[in-house]
Amino acid sequence: MSSLLLQSILELLHANKLLVAVAIVVVYLVSNVVYLRYFHPLAKFPGPFLASVSSIWRVYHLWSLHMPEKLLALHEEYGPIVRFGPNDLNFYNTDAVQPIYKSGRSMIKSNFYDGFTTFKANLFGNRDEDVHAIRRRQTAHGFSLASLNEMEALFDVNVAALRKKLNAYADSGQPVDLKEVVAFYSYDVIGELAFSTKFNSQEHGRVEDLPPINDHILLGCTYGMLPSLLPWSMKLSKYIPWKWLQGMLASRLHLREVTRKSVEARMEDKIGDQDLLTRLINAKDPETGAGLTTDDVASEAFGFFCADIKCRVAGSHTTSGTQTLLFYHLLHNRKALESVFEELASELPLLREVGAYPLQGLEPRLPYTNACIRENFRMSPVFTMPLPRQVLTEGGVEISGRLIPQGTHVSVENYALHHNANVWGADHNVFKPERWIEGPTKGFGNYLLPFGLGHRACIGRNIAMMNVMKLTTTLLRNYNFEAADPKEELVMESVGIGEKKGPLMVKVSKKQT
Repeated sequence: MSSLLLQSILELLHANKLLVAVAIVVVYLVSNVVYLRYFHPLAKFPGPFLASVSSIWRVYHLWSLHMPEKLLALHEEYGPIVRFGPNDLNFYNTDAVQPIYKSGRSMIKSNFYDGFTTFKANLFGNRDEDVHAIRRRQTAHGFSLASLNEMEALFDVNVAALRKKLNAYADSGQPVDLKEVVAFYSYDVIGELAFSTKFNSQEHGRVEDLPPINDHILLGCTYGMLPSLLPWSMKLSKYIPWKWLQGMLASRLHLREVTRKSVEARMEDKIGDQDLLTRLINAKDPETGAGLTTDDVASEAFGFFCADIKCRVAGSHTTSGTQTLLFYHLLHNRKALESVFEELASELPLLREVGAYPLQGLEPRLPYTNACIRENFRMSPVFTMPLPRQVLTEGGVEISGRLIPQGTHVSVENYALHHNANVWGADHNVFKPERWIEGPTKGFGNYLLPFGLGHRACIGRNIAMMNVMKLTTTLLRNYNFEAADPKEELVMESVGIGEKKGPLMVKVSKKQT
């Protein structure tokens, strides 16, 4: 009887091969879900059910363009540690910052960063600590303050072009989209600074000429958040006939082509002895004397356009995003704006000629202006993607009082940290520069993460601050600005790099005193 039953079952299975295959897949998927949710080493950490069993949850919220706000909401619901991926934990307490980002080689970058590789892995994406150390030694001098001081004139000539445009709007009385004109300025600056190339976008004023950074960042984050699909997903993407995907791939190829042409032109012509590209070509490891290969140079040059991702403001797109948000916050906080006006007027004369202020010795004279810049970084950081590190320590490592298993990907997303009410107070959503001058948060600079932290922090920080200080001091000392819509609410959108949604329309007039 039993043999007949077994034979019947075998015949049934043979006759329904598709059903058997489906059943096997279903059993596998259900088993995997049960394991990830209830038996995985991270099962004890709270978070959304879907996030614990699939990376699709993260991709969905990335594509909603509101991942930073979602992570903050999760922390407010679940507490200081949130599981937001099958093998991913995000922290938003201050005591997690140092062990994650200042633990050296015991916390390497995760495979998330592989999604951004276009030529070869550059400073941002390279996960090999030995290679990264060599590359950083080779490139550090080009990003030093001394090196940038030699290139300050490149900033000034583009600030002058921006001022001419603002003067025209001031004379006409027409409102101007400050976000757009600063984007043109930023693109021109990075062109000259990095490649000695005049893009002339301020002169032409065509939005379509701006590099499609958003597409590259969104594509990189999407790849990186699906690590089990790398690297074959990057190779097969070009065969998937989805218009939006092909558009993003085309944008990345466009950026690659611009970079390739710039590198090839420099290799052939040997011009532009002051720019960053030439400094890369001539860079040597001070310890070994080794230089960069052509592919290495192209990889780092690609990072110039894409803000070296993490640097936030080393590239064109992220400079304009930061500057736009600073002006938004000031224009919608009149008291802070008037205080900046007063401080600048007491320290700087009006510029009778179209130009910019020299930076040497400027920062220490402007404590309130600097506090506004820091508060803008806190309120609205432009680089908002989590920066995951992989725990290498055998047996795990303690973070925020919890033992985190070896192999886990851990991060501190800066927007969530910057809006932790337990750190910054109940007024964390208020633009309040005074918090950096007085009170308990005065010394909280180590918890401000616009450029990352530790040995993998943004190498372009000096470029960022030079750009921000140049524009902020020159524009706010020589012009009056007024929001065209004083009641406009700030809406952020983030593809991993964030920006204000829509234009920033302002009325501008020249100052007389």
